[in-house]
Amino acid sequence: MDFMTFWTQTVFEVADHQVTLDRLVWVSLGLVAIYVLGVMLRRRWLVRFFRFEETPPGEQQTIRRLVLACLVAVAALMVLLGLDLDFTFQKTGDSFWTRMHLSLIAKALLIYFIARLVDELLSGLLTRRYQQRREQQIKESGTIYNIETTGSRIKVGYIVQPIVYLMAAMFIIQELSLDTKVPLPWVKSGNAIYINTILSAALILLFTRLFLWVLTEIVLYPYYKQKEINVGSQFAINRLLTYFVLVIAVVATLQYVGINLTVLLGGTAALLVGVGLGLQQTFNDLICGIILLFERTVEVGDVVDLQGLIGRVKRIGLRTSLVETRDNFSVIVPNSKLVADNVINWSHSDAKARFKVSVGVAHGSDTQLVKQILLEVATQHPRVARRPEPLVRFANFGDSALDFELIFWSRELMPIENIKSDLRFAIDQRFREAKVAIPFPQRDVWIRKAEE
Repeated sequence: MDFMTFWTQTVFEVADHQVTLDRLVWVSLGLVAIYVLGVMLRRRWLVRFFRFEETPPGEQQTIRRLVLACLVAVAALMVLLGLDLDFTFQKTGDSFWTRMHLSLIAKALLIYFIARLVDELLSGLLTRRYQQRREQQIKESGTIYNIETTGSRIKVGYIVQPIVYLMAAMFIIQELSLDTKVPLPWVKSGNAIYINTILSAALILLFTRLFLWVLTEIVLYPYYKQKEINVGSQFAINRLLTYFVLVIAVVATLQYVGINLTVLLGGTAALLVGVGLGLQQTFNDLICGIILLFERTVEVGDVVDLQGLIGRVKRIGLRTSLVETRDNFSVIVPNSKLVADNVINWSHSDAKARFKVSVGVAHGSDTQLVKQILLEVATQHPRVARRPEPLVRFANFGDSALDFELIFWSRELMPIENIKSDLRFAIDQRFREAKVAIPFPQRDVWIRKAEE
């Protein structure tokens, strides 16, 4: 017996399938390689990755199990295809079970486990990087509020999971020849569209959303930090970029699936006119939202006064904006109010604003001593800005007191009333120590007896 005859001889048979020696050897070597790769992954590479990324113990255990499941699926697929043991569930006929192979089940399981693994790795990694970046940004800015950005509401897992599962579904549909047509009235040719085409369109939109998240939250952040771009400008750039890319993606997706946009727009023109007449205010708010993002007269993070409503802008949406008041209430404001009405923006041109505390002292008090005390109280408060320096204004000779105004600047715009309260406490204490009286209103009443 020569070598080739020995090398290709049948070792055993399973049903109608013959397993030859060469196939058995190559599959055995492949299984050994998979085992070695699994040991290296679980004992070395994953350990280093977990240490570098500071992965929580629960997440580590999940990743290890998914890696093991992927290796088992690869090994099963190698055995089925390498040893030619890819059985079908039904040999004759043209039904679903005649197209169902064991290798197809192994491939589907492999894609599922890979999807779970990619979801766990990518979601966890990007989420941790995002949280670290937000904590660093808050620490550097010295603020305790959390400004909402484009991706703050979006968890990466909510995007990655549909992507990988859609890809698995498309693969199974293609392998089982289940890609049938679905009739649609707006399709250009044939008035029908394949299932995988619809899934591909959804996949394009999901990839676009993931691309925007990575671009705005991961890629552009170093540029913002290098150029020292404020939070409001970052939000405006991210939101405009999101709108622009999403519009292009939606148009391209509709063209990809074969929907005739001309017919679609023509058919809805009359409807849009009727809707526009009934929703004039809504469209006005939409246009005002775009104007706000372009002009940036009001930005995310600004402290505004809307006819007595003082709060910080947390989000500028396409139709409404979210303003958080000092009492931690969220007020939804239509964008037209921020454009058409008079809005006092405390932090538009500068991060600090000027405030004052009024106080009155008794007539005959040492005015220079009062001025000195007020300036000392202001300069000793940690939240009062050193530049410009505080000043004291002799406001008026009142009926019952000499009126003074302590004028100061501060960057703490939202808790300014607490700062004013601290200053009043300190002024009262210093006046008591210096024997400076704060009078109360006095009136002299003359009682005149009527002549008899």
